[in-house]
Amino acid sequence: MPHSSLAIANVFIGRALDSGGRGLTQMQVQKLVYLGHGWSLAALDEPLIDDAVEAWQFGPVIRNIYSALSRYGNQSVERLIRWGEDTVLIDSDDDGIASEDIPEWEMSIIDIVWEIYGTYPAFKLSALTHQPDTPWSQTYRAGAKRVIPNGLIQAHFKELLAA
Repeated sequence: MPHSSLAIANVFIGRALDSGGRGLTQMQVQKLVYLGHGWSLAALDEPLIDDAVEAWQFGPVIRNIYSALSRYGNQSVERLIRWGEDTVLIDSDDDGIASEDIPEWEMSIIDIVWEIYGTYPAFKLSALTHQPDTPWSQTYRAGAKRVIPNGLIQAHFKELLAA
């Protein structure tokens, strides 16, 4: 079952903050969530997030994450995303943190993405998504923010998985 991109973003933000206070930039969070989504589509045949991924100038972007974290610019995200402060208010737990129960099999994808890509700087994560024949490169058009179809993302990550 797909999850809010904000809840998945908070898993990565929390891990960064728990690992000695090293923060992630908004761009790093975007790319980590995108990679988790792509690997979930490839390995589990299921989307990790329920939000659309769009092709923006600097790579794949999930608009809800951008809206919640854009105030940080290229600085480190200082805290977890909260419903109502950073986003549209929805029913949530008492502390307002954007979170969801994530099953073990989906957490295993997040774990792998974190282990492989969690220390990559923003420019390296962005470069990964800008390579020729990536879903972003096949979708992006200057001046337009077009949705990258999940089928295109899944096909790309399945090719990577098979390699």
